[in-house]
Amino acid sequence: MKLEAVYRYCPVCGTQRASFEPARPFRCHVCGHTSFFGPVAAVGAIVTDSDGKVLLVRRANDPAKGKLGMPGGFIDPDESSEEALKREVLEEVGLPILSMTYLTSAPNQYVYRGVELPVLDMFYVVEVEHHEIQTLDGEIADWIWTDLTDEVLNQLAFPSNRRALELYRGRLGSDAC
Repeated sequence: MKLEAVYRYCPVCGTQRASFEPARPFRCHVCGHTSFFGPVAAVGAIVTDSDGKVLLVRRANDPAKGKLGMPGGFIDPDESSEEALKREVLEEVGLPILSMTYLTSAPNQYVYRGVELPVLDMFYVVEVEHHEIQTLDGEIADWIWTDLTDEVLNQLAFPSNRRALELYRGRLGSDAC
């Protein structure tokens, strides 16, 4: 279900929504409250080892349980994307980030409990302090260090992750020329 369809009642005055057209933004015909359905923000880390392999994690929870992704997650209120990335990578795999370089952003759809949330994913290439990976928060079932083959990319949970990793892989290829 699209996010805008969830708004059947005004969150300010409780009036039932009179119409669903246009779906965005939500405007209450009684009190005038307006809600925009812009994306929430999330971050993803492209972590590499000394052999050039990329760290991917296997998701322990839905959406896309069992699929591959990058360490990362949603940005909390009052948190920058860089702060969120440091927090998420540390929470998910126990690796402190030493440096990061912004790569790209991509839109994504995240379906949680039947509601489809628009997301803007921001991806960074990061250098981490390498030591034993620890899955600390229960969001990660497993992890792999891997080359970015098409077979691996086909196992990714979200198209936005694939686009970022393809861009990263393409830049590696052009650097080798």
